[in-house]
Amino acid sequence: MSEKGKNRLLLAIAFLAGVAITALVAFALIRQQEISTQQVASTQQGSDTAQVAAVSGGNADLTEFFPSWNPDSTSLKELIDFVSASTDESNPDYLDPADRIATFDMDGTILCEKAPVYVDYCLTMYRVLDDPSYRATEEERDAMQQVRDHAYSEGVTFAPEGITKDDLVATAFAGMTPEEFRAYVVDFADSVDAVGFEGMTYGQSFYKPMIEVIDYLRANDFDVWMVSACEREVVRALVERYDIPYDHVIATDVPYVASGKGDKAADEYNMGKDEIILLGAPLDDVECGQSGKSAAIAREIGKRPVLAFGNSAGDYSMLNYAEGNPEHTGMGFFVVCDDTEREYGNDVKAAKYYDEVERQGWTAFSMANDWKTIYGDGVQKTGLPGTEESLPNAA
Repeated sequence: MSEKGKNRLLLAIAFLAGVAITALVAFALIRQQEISTQQVASTQQGSDTAQVAAVSGGNADLTEFFPSWNPDSTSLKELIDFVSASTDESNPDYLDPADRIATFDMDGTILCEKAPVYVDYCLTMYRVLDDPSYRATEEERDAMQQVRDHAYSEGVTFAPEGITKDDLVATAFAGMTPEEFRAYVVDFADSVDAVGFEGMTYGQSFYKPMIEVIDYLRANDFDVWMVSACEREVVRALVERYDIPYDHVIATDVPYVASGKGDKAADEYNMGKDEIILLGAPLDDVECGQSGKSAAIAREIGKRPVLAFGNSAGDYSMLNYAEGNPEHTGMGFFVVCDDTEREYGNDVKAAKYYDEVERQGWTAFSMANDWKTIYGDGVQKTGLPGTEESLPNAA
């Protein structure tokens, strides 16, 4: 081979070697990037898992995950221990995620019950007595004024003779679509101040400690349901802000009707494509209180809950339904309104409820002793408009 040919061969070999080295370096850099990405993802996944595991464990830092609770709450620790056992596959009390069902009452359990009365009463009082866009009948105004006078002076509900709150809800909102009704409820909740408090609308009157419980349960793959004697669309509109879906709300129904049905029976009328669904008149036998709650859970969920949370005699059956679960260990938690400074607690009722909790074997959440705050900073109890009471303590 000539000298010139040798030089060309050497140049070709050098070029190919350079290409090979460049390819190897590029491959190494790409592989390193892939490994780094996997490590970051793994670390993040491990961090998320560790976070849930940490809050499930018996030694969890309660101040981090439950800032609205007093860190020495033994009742909260009972809940955490239950969830820890339910989510630990090595524990005999482990539950498949499909069986981790938790049911919550709304008024008085996760939402203020005394502002000055149940939120659906407050909504209807506003609609009939204060909303200039609604032309109430004389019968409606007279009935709701009686309800308001009694609520403002006594802090309890009142049923005028011959007409019920469900009657008034139906007549005051009849003809609205479900979407229009929910939008009205949201606007009311976000714009109207809760009676008896300063610095809080009805939409802000959820108990912070209980919202933290809901978030905690969902972080541990519990399926959370609302079960309330309040109207279903009212509950749906209120709890949607906490990402609770419409199909996870069990409550009292105001029936829906096709817009063209008129007086015809439902099974004798076929809805047309151009019709819409409207709110109609109430059915007297549709109720979701006391034993009706357990029946409604069986009908709409099809499984017993393993956790249930309530605050009144109307929730006793639901708590026992959870605790009596024959397939899995269950627990009932009872929220006791025993705080007379930050909330409208009643010592006599609280004592009765504590006796019932002990008799039934449930676990009590004390507003006064377990909760560091109820509604957060800037909220004050002011007293009901019809009373002389005024206790401006931080709530």
